[in-house]
Amino acid sequence: MRILAVVVALLLMPGALWAKDVAGGRDHPLVGRYQGSEITFYATSDFDEAALLASPLNYDAILAKQVTETGGPEWRRLQGRVTRIRYDAPSGRSSLEILANLKASLAGKGFATVFECADAACFGGSMNDPYLLGWSVDSAQENGRYADHARYLLATLDRPQGQVYVALLVGEAASGTTVFARVVELKPMEVGKVVVVEADAMQKALVASGRVALYGIYFDTNRDVLKPESKPTLDQIAKLLRAAADLKLIVAGHTDNQGAFDYNVDLSRRRAAAVVAALVGQYGIASERLVPFGAGMASPVALNSSEDGRAKNRRVELVAR
Repeated sequence: MRILAVVVALLLMPGALWAKDVAGGRDHPLVGRYQGSEITFYATSDFDEAALLASPLNYDAILAKQVTETGGPEWRRLQGRVTRIRYDAPSGRSSLEILANLKASLAGKGFATVFECADAACFGGSMNDPYLLGWSVDSAQENGRYADHARYLLATLDRPQGQVYVALLVGEAASGTTVFARVVELKPMEVGKVVVVEADAMQKALVASGRVALYGIYFDTNRDVLKPESKPTLDQIAKLLRAAADLKLIVAGHTDNQGAFDYNVDLSRRRAAAVVAALVGQYGIASERLVPFGAGMASPVALNSSEDGRAKNRRVELVAR
């Protein structure tokens, strides 16, 4: 057992000693990396929501929806500090060997397995295409990395500072073996951070530039249902429209660059439509004064290479027409 522990420790030593990582990339201290792997993608957010697969996917139930739909019972939706890391594993290493080493390392730190599967066992129903697993757990752009021998693990650790979940997807392809890790450190959201743009400030921005960006409209990840925290900003939009009876607006939804382009366009359109529906249904604003529009990721105001930049790109804009 001591020999096994030493081998696992060596295989999961900090990769900076030998790997050429993407700028800013680093291992999560609770996960580590398989020896010789290189970080090709790294992103972290101090507070966000993540959906982690906790039982076999059943695509038969969501054929009419996007494969990125994460609202079903298979998914565990969590909030806290979210870290995403993608690794290129060293040549010749199988998904079985890599995940077994990572699982052993997590177990040694006190993690308990919530759900584990391989290939067809990761699916319920009649569809068991590993591309769909890669699409849902990682992203549409990277789904081909998990075409063969896809393996998945969800594990959790209880600790005094809060529960932690680790989701690992490992798959093989002609280009090599890939490891995708998503770590969620549960914690409550910091409150008192909302800055509501007053109606007068919206009016001034519309006069000056024809548009105003709003960050007080909130949705859960991949959802188009307004969260209650959006009410103060909706109140101010309604106040603006009531004070300027001739004002007509395009309500434009914007996303960051995470996920497929067409999916983000549709998501941003649905979110804009939700804002319009709230203004019409809850505030009595005439529907002909508002046009919903989905810009998706096509009009960023900041670089998407950092979480701060992506947060600035996730917004709703009012555009005078």
